[in-house]
Amino acid sequence: MDKKELKDDLTFAIIGAGNTGQALAGYLTYHGYKVRLYDRSAWRFKYLKHHNMNLGDAFSSSQHIDVITTNLKKAVEDANVIIVSTVATAHPEIAQKLSQFLKNGQIVLLHPGRTGGAFIFKRVVEETKQDLQLVIGEFETSLFATRITQEGAKIRYYGVKKNVHLAMMPPDDAIKVWPLIKNIFPQVEMAPNVLYTSLSNYGAMLHPAPVIFNVGRIENGFRYTHYIEGITPSIARFIEKLDSERIKLGKCFNIRLRPLTVWLSDVYGSKGNNLFDLLQNTKAYHSILGPDTIQHRYLIEDTLTGLVPMLHLARKCEVRLPAIETLVNMINYLVDIDVMAFGRNLEDMGLRKMKVEEIVKYAESGVKE
Repeated sequence: MDKKELKDDLTFAIIGAGNTGQALAGYLTYHGYKVRLYDRSAWRFKYLKHHNMNLGDAFSSSQHIDVITTNLKKAVEDANVIIVSTVATAHPEIAQKLSQFLKNGQIVLLHPGRTGGAFIFKRVVEETKQDLQLVIGEFETSLFATRITQEGAKIRYYGVKKNVHLAMMPPDDAIKVWPLIKNIFPQVEMAPNVLYTSLSNYGAMLHPAPVIFNVGRIENGFRYTHYIEGITPSIARFIEKLDSERIKLGKCFNIRLRPLTVWLSDVYGSKGNNLFDLLQNTKAYHSILGPDTIQHRYLIEDTLTGLVPMLHLARKCEVRLPAIETLVNMINYLVDIDVMAFGRNLEDMGLRKMKVEEIVKYAESGVKE
């Protein structure tokens, strides 16, 4: 099948019309694929109802999205690939709702899965509709550093990542998606399993800590660039400690993870001798502003679906992650939410009754013993 036949034969459903969802819809349409863009909130489409989608930067163009809808069934029915780009806290709800409409063989990719997304999605689908056989995978991070302008008139692609890992659950399903995905997203590489992508949650490293350390700026209404002004040398050193604990956790599950510093070099071509220098030299981050409230996904989502499940997995391994524990405790007191209780846990991921070696085998086989 040549590229034109592939494009004519493929329909993508994008679930979630926020920054990453609209960026994906624009990218796929720009490259000639049929796209249906879904969001449960009609206000997301206020601009798109009357205008084409305007793409900025590398994809500067105007694109017509085939279907924009608040009807989930209409979005996913007979779509070849469903890409979930909602906030990760919505994954259980999305899995339950999609189970009502999807058919055997459809491909569902979480963009991204954060920590444990594919595990959660698979558990919910199996509990909701046991005979439904989906191809489930997760990206380790978003493919783009992107933002929608305030009025929704343009998608800004501040950076297209050069290297992003995708893992399937089970890994053998990579055979079904690899030729298709690689043709569309040439920067994608297959990871060994979803433990790799789940523990390659770089947002959990780069987002919550700077928000905590810039809380005075945020609550006093000062706007600043999150990665450039919001991460000073001292904050960068603290993040490096968080990241070293993430890598330590990976070793417990026989996973060799990329340090954050190596990741920045790989995906953005950043240069520097330490994390602070690398961030300062990451062009894609220069215009991304910090949050204007602490009730922001950088803090809430990346804690509940990143830091918290990492701590639960660490307890399963009987290892301590003191820097991550300290940060989570600070967040717990600052937002006045029991984040360990509300965040993803082993029960959510279907892993509570498993030993460490059984979790590894489950990630590698997709089957519980």
